[in-house]
Amino acid sequence: MDDAQRQIAAGLEQVFWSRGFAEPSVPELRAGVGVSMRTLYRHFPSREAMILGALEYRHQRYLKYVREGVSAPGLAAAEQLFDKLGGWMRMTEGKECFFRQALAANPDSADIETTVKRHKGELLDFFGELSGQDAFASTLYMLHEGVTSCYAEMGEKAVEDAKKIVRQMFQRANEKRHS
Repeated sequence: MDDAQRQIAAGLEQVFWSRGFAEPSVPELRAGVGVSMRTLYRHFPSREAMILGALEYRHQRYLKYVREGVSAPGLAAAEQLFDKLGGWMRMTEGKECFFRQALAANPDSADIETTVKRHKGELLDFFGELSGQDAFASTLYMLHEGVTSCYAEMGEKAVEDAKKIVRQMFQRANEKRHS
């Protein structure tokens, strides 16, 4: 994305986040972004392209956020992931996953489905790197998605419970190595 696309995509992300994916019309999206209809369509030629742009922007923003300042791979980094997730959930007021919301509102879009799967796949890969153990990637992914889904009801308890499970997972792996 070039700078103009990134700026528009950031605005689209905010409009979709506050209004959902089904509700805002293209003129409402244009007004929320603050550009002309011509500029909007030049960078994102369809409503689906606008959603994809918002998703890509969110993807890059989230990955940057969770990667920033993370310790070397291992337990501390895995715990930091959930601290960061808790911070993200507070910033986003505990709303459920932006990507899953987009897919739920556009179940027939193969491009949106592909984008959501790519985002989730990159998270899964990152979790393997983060933990330093590829075998932990899917468990960290499930915990991450679970916290995201239930944060609105459970709040920080969901984060702390996930960190507790992560510590147990690493402890068991250490015990197996030393036995």
